[in-house]
Amino acid sequence: MQSNRQSTFGDTPDGNPIAIPGTGALGIPTIFAGTAKDMRSADSLLREDERLIVTEFNNLTIDTGKNFPILDAKEAGELHSIVVVSDNPYLQCFIQIDDFRNQEPNGITVAELLYNGNMIGTSQRRFRAGDGQSPSVGYSLIFEPMEPVQYTDRLRIILYNNIPSSTSVYGKGLGYRNSATLPTPAVPAHMAGSTFEQSSLAAVSLSDMAQAMTTPVGSPAYFSGKTYSTASINGSILSGLKLGTDHPYVGIAGRPKFSIDPSAAAIPREKVGSSSRDAVYRLKIRDEAERFPGTVDSYSSMKVDIVCQVGESGVLNGSNAGTQLLTTATYNANLGFGYTSDGTNTSVDTTSPNFPVGKRIFYRVGGQIAMLGVCTAVSLTYDNESTDELVPVGGASVIGNSLTESTGVHTFASKSTSDFKAPSYHLQIEPGLSATSTDFANEVSPSGTLADGFTAASDFACWGTVTSNADTNPQILVKKVDVRRRKVYSKEG
Repeated sequence: MQSNRQSTFGDTPDGNPIAIPGTGALGIPTIFAGTAKDMRSADSLLREDERLIVTEFNNLTIDTGKNFPILDAKEAGELHSIVVVSDNPYLQCFIQIDDFRNQEPNGITVAELLYNGNMIGTSQRRFRAGDGQSPSVGYSLIFEPMEPVQYTDRLRIILYNNIPSSTSVYGKGLGYRNSATLPTPAVPAHMAGSTFEQSSLAAVSLSDMAQAMTTPVGSPAYFSGKTYSTASINGSILSGLKLGTDHPYVGIAGRPKFSIDPSAAAIPREKVGSSSRDAVYRLKIRDEAERFPGTVDSYSSMKVDIVCQVGESGVLNGSNAGTQLLTTATYNANLGFGYTSDGTNTSVDTTSPNFPVGKRIFYRVGGQIAMLGVCTAVSLTYDNESTDELVPVGGASVIGNSLTESTGVHTFASKSTSDFKAPSYHLQIEPGLSATSTDFANEVSPSGTLADGFTAASDFACWGTVTSNADTNPQILVKKVDVRRRKVYSKEG
């Protein structure tokens, strides 16, 4: 029996015969110690798989700091074309063809191609840029060689969104620098100082205006052109700083989010004899911005008044006989910019979401949205500015009056006998508008009348604070990807 178990290949240390690979004659598993070397040639790893392939994607959304792999194929073939259309010229496209990489680590952008002369000519291994001049039309990266580019090992295409989050959108951005792999805009046109205008949208809602700024049709995207980049004028460009055209916060990356201030949302009733009438609020430019936009250390500023249009020494209706009289609750609910009243005195709540200091300010008049910048001071006056200013504790005067202070808390009397005083608001804003602004008043809404002394106002003429998607997640919308290639061999293993 022992002799029958003998193997010409010898035995293992435990006395079992060494199995012959592939025969299974002895019924004992084959055990290999060490590494099995593949003796096949490189050519044997390729399997013939000839076909034309079109890879398509539509309406991709890429978050900031993320990427989207379009293709990663180990194969041999011919690359015919790549077309990538997005709503943002700062989308990066990386391509690897065997050992060739177009621009490490994350690829090329439309912004830098256009800034450097577009490079519209066809080339074997270069993208050209197609400028749609609007996020709605899109910005295109096009790879269309005169002859298909052959590859023998690997084809890889990846899209990157490296646009950093930023609160300088519609604010103060002269010192803006992009992330390391992206070009910096030659002009920080995302900051405040300009307007978005589309006359045909004068009657649409404010939310529709926000969407129109995101995907503008029939008008250019928001662009604050009378600004400059401190990085581009202080010599950084000589040390290798890459510059790009337009700005990184067009499209959904910088979609605005508007919040109407209570002072613009409703119109109080003014007491007139034994009757009452609407007393609209009017936004007026007290001081235009001088030497716009200033510098990073000292921005230009403008001063804005928002004044209730009551008569001389006018009061708001709280005592006339009749219905819908102003009450303490409705008076307090419609005080603007963080001001609040207990029915007797007015004070400032700096924790209110409506408190404007440090926040970005906008106004809307019909089809125009103006981005004013960051509020640096706010105050309130009564009695046609004949009294002192009511400012936040630790705040500053806007119009130069002295402060009224009681036991460490700034307060004003809210009432005149049984009626309420009409507040006027004053804001200092940096950098302000680069152009001259037009005064305007809010309007009665066609939706009807609110109870207790206020009439609903429309959002066709309003003001308040603005944020944007860029604050937390400047996304990029990739409208279309089209990759065309001829695969010849698939690579195994």
